[in-house]
Order: sequence, then C-alpha cells, then structure tokens
Amino acid sequence: MNSPVSRAEGGEPEAESSAAPDGDKTGHFWILFVLLVLAAGTLIALQARRPRPPSPFAGRELPPLEVGGWLNTEGPLTADDLRGKVVLVNFWATDCPGCVLQLPTLVSFAERFAEEDVVVLGLTPEKNTFGEVRRFIEREPGVTWPNGYGAGFVFELMGIGITPTYILYDRSGKSVWGGHTLRGVDDATIGALARETS
Repeated sequence: MNSPVSRAEGGEPEAESSAAPDGDKTGHFWILFVLLVLAAGTLIALQARRPRPPSPFAGRELPPLEVGGWLNTEGPLTADDLRGKVVLVNFWATDCPGCVLQLPTLVSFAERFAEEDVVVLGLTPEKNTFGEVRRFIEREPGVTWPNGYGAGFVFELMGIGITPTYILYDRSGKSVWGGHTLRGVDDATIGALARETS
C-alpha cells in the first residue's frame, strides 16, 4: 500500500527544503568576515597605544673599564676620560659571526661621527695571550678605535651574554640606547649629541 504523496497544483510531488538559500550563507560569511577584520583592527590599534617596555640597556652608568689591556690607544681608558663625550661601546668576540658581519657598519658609523664628540670603544672578554685579538683587529680595515681585551669583569657587571651588544652612553655617562644590531644608532647618537650634560 502506497503512502499518500502531497502534490502541487501541477501534479508533481512537492520537495521539502530545510537548507537555507545560498544567498543567506554568503551573507552570513561576509558579516562574520567583517566582524573579524574589525576585531583584528581594534587589537592592532590597542597594541600600538600600549607603552613600550623600557630598554634593558637604558639608564645605566658607564661601567668601570677594568680590562686586561688595551689596543689602539696609548694608555688605559677610564670612564672619567670619556665624560662629556657620547660613547658607543661594542661588546664583541673574535668567534662571533655577527660581530664580523656588522664591522663595516660600525666602521661607517665611526667615520660619520669622527668630527663630533663621539667615541667608539670595543670590549672583548678574550685575552690577548697569543696576540689573536690584536691580529683580528689589525686585519679588519677601519677598526682604529680603542679596544679593551680581557674585559670579562665588565661583561659580567653589565650582564652581557650575547655578542655583539652595542650600548650608547650620553655625555653624562648614562646609557640611552642599546641593541644587538646597529639599527637606530645614528638617530640615538644625534639625539645624545643634541642634549646638554645634566
């Protein structure tokens, strides 16, 4: 026995449809997409307004320059010798590929600010027992600034665990910038030169 089938006026069976029309699905997708884009934009705007954390390198005193010896200078340097100057300290090592890679940029920096009250200073924890630090410096063209070797105490005092690390000190001997690359050092140096000693 056949169950009765409801028929439309033309005699054809009526199909029951529970699915939403395609137009409704597309509309829901675009509404959801727009809401997600707005939420992402709001998060980005909020992040941009958040205060940046202070640099771990900023606001520190130029440390005592207790090293094993000096190259490219006539005598030992002290922090007092550098007062009134802007000082960029390069914490480096001979076995550090990044140090070698960034040396040309550091040489260019030293040349650009040669006529200003800017001093570049290199410090390495390595000893110069067999002259390896001296040979390293001599084979790198343009490295004419003072370099202290056997500077492990200064590295420890400053908490330097990564080379290269660069720290810029203003005329008062306070650090104002730092990083592991030289990106941004020119602007920081110009700012430090413009400020008077406090």
